Amino acid sequence: MNPNPVVLIVTSAFGDGHVKVSEAIEQSFKSRGIHRVHTVDLFAEVHPRLNELSRRFYLNRAALAQALYGLMYTKTSGIKPGRGLGRLLHSLGKRKVRKILDAMRPDVIIHTFPYLAAAEIGGEAVSGVPVFTVMTDYVLHGRWLHPNTMKYFVATESMKQSLLAEGVAEDAAVVSGIPIRPAFETWQDRERLLHKHGLNGTRRYVLLAAGAYGVLADISKLIKSIITESEFDLIVLCGNNHKLRSDMEGLYRENKRVHLLGYTEEMQELMSVSTCLLTKAGGITLTEAIAQSLPVIVYRPLPGQEAGNAEWLSRHSIIDTARDEEQLIACLRQLEKPSYRWERIRRMKAFSRKSSAGFIVSEILDALEHKQPAAGQQKFNIAEGKVKTVHGYL
Repeated sequence: MNPNPVVLIVTSAFGDGHVKVSEAIEQSFKSRGIHRVHTVDLFAEVHPRLNELSRRFYLNRAALAQALYGLMYTKTSGIKPGRGLGRLLHSLGKRKVRKILDAMRPDVIIHTFPYLAAAEIGGEAVSGVPVFTVMTDYVLHGRWLHPNTMKYFVATESMKQSLLAEGVAEDAAVVSGIPIRPAFETWQDRERLLHKHGLNGTRRYVLLAAGAYGVLADISKLIKSIITESEFDLIVLCGNNHKLRSDMEGLYRENKRVHLLGYTEEMQELMSVSTCLLTKAGGITLTEAIAQSLPVIVYRPLPGQEAGNAEWLSRHSIIDTARDEEQLIACLRQLEKPSYRWERIRRMKAFSRKSSAGFIVSEILDALEHKQPAAGQQKFNIAEGKVKTVHGYL
């Protein structure tokens, strides 16, 4: 094995989660002295206009847009990579992708986003560039699957069983957990952080995360309901949505129970001082909260993978889901009870997987060293340079 391989991590700036997973994997490679790691938003590089259109559609809070996204997600869940829509999606921009790969000459390709043109090309090469996929949600979708994939790294045993049911070979489906950055697995001094952020240690805080682009719905109504109907104070993250923050400051600037923030690189610190996270159902944010043993309420999960994440984790009593304000207040009142709160924390501690990024990198390097063939399926039934992080938070 090349002691300093060229690593290509394929990511996307849809939301923030795929970038954060890529960042965790990149950090793990570099901690081992492997520095030729390129994290690329490949779809944005190849199809910038289509990528921007798709991103705007994904972030659109309009009910019709959400319904259409959910419908498309469901209808394409069983696409086959070798035919029809699957082949089209995996072949988009192959010529441009081939030029990028020829210039970069990666020794390994890792997907944290299901744009798999690189897998198509990697499998066509005579030498065969090993391709790995790191799934970033708690539910399986057919777009992630490709016969040229050597190994899939998934969040749970149930996802592994879903892969096996679709014909993926046993040794190609690995339960790793979802990679997060080391800061979320590191102990934080709560008293110091309360002082740093100007918070009151005698109060309990709901951390309301509107998303990297401030897209969580009904923020003003949520704030009003929480401060009226519960004993919690609020830390509100408006992300990069400057209008949202300005509007909320106009309404709540003088309210000492509401602390308004925008962009932050200190999410792990704010989680450490909070009693509950109120958020959308991005797989990475949920995983970070679970690692911090921070009880979570997902509010009105979006159709598609977010609804799947919320449903799976709620069904296993790891988080709570509220589909309207009445359910939200009921969840908050449950979390005001120490016994209920500690049971959620206990379940999170039992479920959480530590050092997933390091585990994945070890598996990849071991596969490269032993030159395992890229035979990920027994049968197959279903088929801009360095990414700039936008953090708000997802």
